[in-house]
Amino acid sequence: MLEIASQIVICLLIAALIGFIIGYLVCKSLSKKTNSVPTEEVTEKEEPLVVEKNEIEEMQIPTENIVSDAVKALEEVDSQEIEELGSQKPELLDSPRNNKKDTLSKIKGIGPKVEKQLNEAGIYHFEQIANWSDANIKWLEINTTFAHRAIKDLWVAQAKSLS
Repeated sequence: MLEIASQIVICLLIAALIGFIIGYLVCKSLSKKTNSVPTEEVTEKEEPLVVEKNEIEEMQIPTENIVSDAVKALEEVDSQEIEELGSQKPELLDSPRNNKKDTLSKIKGIGPKVEKQLNEAGIYHFEQIANWSDANIKWLEINTTFAHRAIKDLWVAQAKSLS
């Protein structure tokens, strides 16, 4: 048993040595190809970049105030966008028409939990979902956790076929 283990170790050492030799030769040949530069291409020396003191003073480097102002502006744009989308919320009802709601779980992607959330939000009928626009779905994305399913599972198309 000890003989077999020692033979395996010797074979592994030989394999490692061969691997190192091959790796060295390959790297050496590659470095010759990449480091060689023809003398014809190098005709002029590059001059170092010199910047005058006046030019440095004229450069505008963003300060913390400028960065914070930019962040505030972005936040204002986002909040304005949300307010615009908020005015486009879908038709929501206080209760189902004629006290009879549709079984929204017939739509693929709507299970009992999501149906309950839709009902709590004021959505009871296929017709309501069938009338959703892109702006309505964006409103749902902002105000609910399941709107991505409406897009993925094509709820609007399914609701149109069921209404």
